[in-house]
Amino acid sequence: MEILDQIMGYINMALEFFMPGLLVHAGDGAAVNWMQLGIQLGVIALVLALLMREFGAILIFTVVGVIIHVIVDVVMPMVRGGGADGFDAAAFGQQFLEQDYLLYLGALAVGYFLAIIVLSIVKGIFFRGD
Repeated sequence: MEILDQIMGYINMALEFFMPGLLVHAGDGAAVNWMQLGIQLGVIALVLALLMREFGAILIFTVVGVIIHVIVDVVMPMVRGGGADGFDAAAFGQQFLEQDYLLYLGALAVGYFLAIIVLSIVKGIFFRGD
């Protein structure tokens, strides 16, 4: 049990580090919407894990997963709102200079890295020849 406590300590430290970005960009500022974040991350990671042929491409697929996630984050409000707001390129570009958004992207990168690894291992178990 001592090793589990040590692992949970590392996970809690990482969550505390990334929490300001997650609160602002994956929640309402007070709490993170874990369900929406988990479903979106899980679906994208599942598709990427199924597409990944070699384990050496994990970093490339992690970056692709973060890019797809950011695109879905930007497009989804426009789809739900009927596209009346439009797309503000200046505000989108300005986000990349904010520390909270960079912490959010870092949390996404760690999440996609781990999720693609786990799902790729599961894929390897079920699809031996692939």
